[in-house]
Amino acid sequence: MKLKSILAVFLFFSTFSIPAQEIGIIMGTARHIMQEDVEQGLIRLKELGIRHLEGAGSRTMSREEYKKLLDKHGFDVVANGVNFERLEHPDSIKRIIDNMKFYEAEYAVCYWIPHKGDDFTFADMQKGVEVFNRAGKQFAESGISLLYHPHGYEFRPYDGPGTMFDYMMEKTDPRYINFEMDVFWIRNPGQNPAALLRKYPGRFPLTHLKDRLPGSVDNPNGRQDPQRNVVLGSGDVNIAEVMKAARETGVKYHLIEDESARAGVQLPMHLKYLRSLDLDMQAVELSVSSLRKAMLSADSLALRNLTCEELTYGHSGGLIEGRETFVNNLVTKKTDFITMDLKDQEITVKGDVAWVRHLLSAEIVDNGNKNNVNLKILLIWTKVDGIWKLLARQAVRA
Repeated sequence: MKLKSILAVFLFFSTFSIPAQEIGIIMGTARHIMQEDVEQGLIRLKELGIRHLEGAGSRTMSREEYKKLLDKHGFDVVANGVNFERLEHPDSIKRIIDNMKFYEAEYAVCYWIPHKGDDFTFADMQKGVEVFNRAGKQFAESGISLLYHPHGYEFRPYDGPGTMFDYMMEKTDPRYINFEMDVFWIRNPGQNPAALLRKYPGRFPLTHLKDRLPGSVDNPNGRQDPQRNVVLGSGDVNIAEVMKAARETGVKYHLIEDESARAGVQLPMHLKYLRSLDLDMQAVELSVSSLRKAMLSADSLALRNLTCEELTYGHSGGLIEGRETFVNNLVTKKTDFITMDLKDQEITVKGDVAWVRHLLSAEIVDNGNKNNVNLKILLIWTKVDGIWKLLARQAVRA
C-alpha cells in the first residue's frame, strides 16, 4: 500500500483518542519520516494523527526555526531528555530549564543513571535518588516536572525489602521526581508493567509504548536486541492491560517508541492497534448500555441481538438461565426491572473477548415480589460478526 493510502486510512482513526490520555511519539522513532525534509516529516506525523512529541530540537535548523514549524503545524512538545551529569550542577539545570520553557515542554526526562558496565550498585542507586530529589526541586520551582526513565537494571535485589526500584520509589519525593515507564524495559527484567502502574499510582505521568517479541530472554542489564521491538499488541508486554492500568492510575501521555529498523513501517500498525483497542472499548461500553436499556424496556429483539445463543446467565442465588429463559422472563414480566443503575464499571478487551465488571443497583419485581438488589456483576462479551454480544453473566451479592 502506498504511503498516501496508509495516511488516508489513519485520517479516519485520528478523530478518536484514548479517554483521559494522549498518544504521541518519541522523535527518534520518527527518524525515518524526518530525515529527508523536516517540515514534510512533521506533516506526515500530523496526517497520522500525532500531535504530541517527546524530543525538542532539530539537527538541521535553529531552535527558533524548528519551533516555528512546530507551532505552524500544531505540535506540542511534551517532554525532552536531560543528561544525568548535567542534573548534578544547578547552572546546567538553569540552561536546561531555559530550553524547556522555550519549547513549552512539561517534563524533563533523564534516561540513565551512570554505572560501570552491567554492575549497577546500591551506591549508584543512592546517588541517583540524591541527585533526582535535589535537581527535581529546582525544576519544580520553575514549573517543570523531572522524570526518570528506568531501563530495568533498577530491579535488582539489595539488602532491604523488595528491589532497588522499590527503594527508589520510597526515597524519592513525588513533589520533585516521578517516572516515565518504558513498558518494554520494565518487562525486560521480568516485571509486570501494568502491575507496577497499579502498585505506584500517580507516579507515572508518561509511558513509552513498545512491545517485545515473545520468547525474548529476560535480563536485568537494560539491554535487548532492538529488532525485538514488535508491533504493539503482538508481543509479550500485554499492552491492552497496560492501557487499562494507565487509565486507572493517572497516566497523561503515551509516547510510541520503536527502536527497530522497521520503525517507519510499523508506526501506522502501532497506531492502528491502539485506536482499534480504543474503538473496541467504546463498542463494548455501548453494548453494555444497550443491554441495560433493553432489560428495562423488555425489548425482545434487542435482547436477542445483544446476546449469544449459548448465553449462560448466572444469578446471585445460584440459578443459571439460557438465553430463551432470560429473554422470556423479561418479556413476560416474570422478572421486571423498574430501575437499574450501573457504577464503578471496568472494561478489559483482549482480542475478540471482553470482560466487564460493575456494581448493579436495581428496583425489581420478581414473580410479583418487589425487591431492591445490589449486585457485583461479571459480564463476558464476545465479538460476533463485528458486534459485541453477551456470552456469560454471573452475579454475586454486594
